[in-house]
Amino acid sequence: MSQRERMLMIGVIAFLLVSIITTATTIYYYQQYSSTHQQYVAAQESYTAIRGAVLQVSIKIDYGNGTTTTNGNVYLFRGANVLDALRAVATVNATYWEAYKSFFINAINNVFNNEKGNNRWWVFSVNGEHALVSADQYKLVDGDQIEWTYQKY
Repeated sequence: MSQRERMLMIGVIAFLLVSIITTATTIYYYQQYSSTHQQYVAAQESYTAIRGAVLQVSIKIDYGNGTTTTNGNVYLFRGANVLDALRAVATVNATYWEAYKSFFINAINNVFNNEKGNNRWWVFSVNGEHALVSADQYKLVDGDQIEWTYQKY
């Protein structure tokens, strides 16, 4: 075998080795990508299913003295109401009034209505509009912004 034939043979073998290594590497990374992509798709489907089963709302509590608390990402079950949302972020003292078939909020985080005759009461609004029903009667939708305000009347 001549020097030229040997060099050609070495070149062919090197080309074949590089081709085999490149093909194996490509297959390996494609399998890794496919596996990761399948996990991503499954996670996305799970997230979509879970996200479809809950509501996300924000709740702001204004104590009327310059103090406010804001909870921007409150997750609740579908069909939840404003009272459910409030109970998720605060200690609530409420009384059920049978005559009205609804709850009356007495206090939020131990701040009571008309405390020491201050003529301040808890009221709420959703998306900037005062509600015309009680907190337990107001059904929430995804993205609602709830604000409780301790205000003077």
